[in-house]
Amino acid sequence: MIRAIFFDMGDIFFEAHFWRKWMFKKLVSLNYFVGSFSDFYLYYESFLLPVYEGIKDYKTAYFDFLDSLKVNEKESFYRESFEVKKQFEDNRILYPEVKSTLEKLKLLGIINVVITDNEQSEAKIRNNILKRFEISNAVDTIFSSKSYNLTKPNPKIFELAMDKFSLSSQKVLFVGHDKDEIDGAETLGIRSVEFNNYLGLPTSATYKIDHFSELIGIARNE
Repeated sequence: MIRAIFFDMGDIFFEAHFWRKWMFKKLVSLNYFVGSFSDFYLYYESFLLPVYEGIKDYKTAYFDFLDSLKVNEKESFYRESFEVKKQFEDNRILYPEVKSTLEKLKLLGIINVVITDNEQSEAKIRNNILKRFEISNAVDTIFSSKSYNLTKPNPKIFELAMDKFSLSSQKVLFVGHDKDEIDGAETLGIRSVEFNNYLGLPTSATYKIDHFSELIGIARNE
């Protein structure tokens, strides 16, 4: 049986992309962006990397993004966007089976680790997000990109997590939805589980699941 599961957090435990879909539709309707949602997702994400790494604040990066698209009335667009963002975040709920599965994995003796590209520190993620969803006790530790100035799929963030618990890659699973992150884990010999791949980009994942509870059977059989 494996010893640990590394989880991406957004769009794995709960929805984190609906706001981006709202932005995408808004910018397309105003003729500021042309392309698919996956094109938009990857383009916007490129502006967030310095935010996740703690190099730039979110508002500055967002205005850089708006500047790149030549958006008029940037301040009003920013205010509206972040009001909508807050509404989405305030109304989030966990995906089905997440809480019960994390708790069952803990009972099996598996270490649950969150590795997230995030503008918040580990302490804020635990207090502001995990506790709200009542899953803090089911997550052993959190690695936030902001604290280590590292974003996935940089192998160092995975290696830091393995070193903390003296794990070999053969004893770890990574659960994600992003092609680059899944492929990055696989290059280290970490078997991966694709879940909620809403962009539809093909990955090299070892497993693909539709229901979060399927992780229990995978963990037992590895």
